[in-house]
Amino acid sequence: MKTDEIPAISKFRFSSSIADDVWHPNDDPRAYEWWYFDALSDDGRDAVVIIFLDNFVFSPRYNRRDSSEVRSRIPAVAFFYYRDGQVLCRAINEFQPDDFEASTVKPECRIGDNSIEFKSAPYGSGFMISISSMTHRGFAIDASFEWLTVEGDFSPRDPVDGAHHWNLVVPRADVSGRVVVNGTSDEPVRTLHFRGTGYHDHNYDTRWLPQTVHDWHWGRAHFNDATAVFYRYTECGSSEESCVTKLLTIRDGLLSESDAGFAESDTKRDIFGIRFPQRMTFHAANGTKLKVSHLETIDSSFFYLRFLSEMTLTQPDCAPHTAVGITEFLSPKTLKYRWLDWLVDMRIGRRGKGARIP
Repeated sequence: MKTDEIPAISKFRFSSSIADDVWHPNDDPRAYEWWYFDALSDDGRDAVVIIFLDNFVFSPRYNRRDSSEVRSRIPAVAFFYYRDGQVLCRAINEFQPDDFEASTVKPECRIGDNSIEFKSAPYGSGFMISISSMTHRGFAIDASFEWLTVEGDFSPRDPVDGAHHWNLVVPRADVSGRVVVNGTSDEPVRTLHFRGTGYHDHNYDTRWLPQTVHDWHWGRAHFNDATAVFYRYTECGSSEESCVTKLLTIRDGLLSESDAGFAESDTKRDIFGIRFPQRMTFHAANGTKLKVSHLETIDSSFFYLRFLSEMTLTQPDCAPHTAVGITEFLSPKTLKYRWLDWLVDMRIGRRGKGARIP
């Protein structure tokens, strides 16, 4: 079956696999792949987001490409640290193709002096993450994190060419880390110590993102006795019936994955023009329900929004639980517009220098 003959509902593949948290090289210049990590601190004040990308989907150099071009990698690393809903550190840096190395047999990736690697130790197994990046003000960020698996690795992969693959590698992790922000004189400006609960997933596709994805809303929250993850993915030209809506709960070491009903309300428009629902409800056939309400926007651009959101999880045998989690909304159609390239480029550091604007 050719890619364009695959039914829209089948162009989405779900897994939860550490073994498949590896690189999936592809010769198509518009194929993309990323490793995503986020975490909230125990006191709820701090949040961290880390993304390693093979083909930086937000880069003008990626989005100017023609499908007939010879494959040339555009790797990038994005690092965000927030406190009380405000950005403390933001470093989005693009690298040269030769700066990228990744393994097809074990979970590890290096981009410049940044790396992720899955390791086992007597106290547990998980991901060791090292960050060395520049901010827009010329500050150097040196950070190291341990992302120790608490719950994960539930379901093997089901690879299909021409489909979007979402690997929910580790929905719950114990996260600790240290971030040092250095000024131009190499004297420490600020040291941040992080301790909290995190999440890790992995996405890849062989198709051009702006031409494939209409919108994409996903998020997670960690409760005392469970983790809830939602994922709503709509491809361009697809019907409401073929939209992929997932509600997943992890409790007592077991993953419950369900196609979910969905309702949204209080639609708003961000300052960059993105329309998004302020409130959403996901409900599974087994009676599990997740209500999501965005509290504040902690990051935004012309094509994505990142929120701190209040989530209430109701399960048939439990009283409702409420927690704050991280959610995101992606609307990539504007990445097709060439007139935005110069604005997007100003937020991307290149050739060892930080971005021109935050």
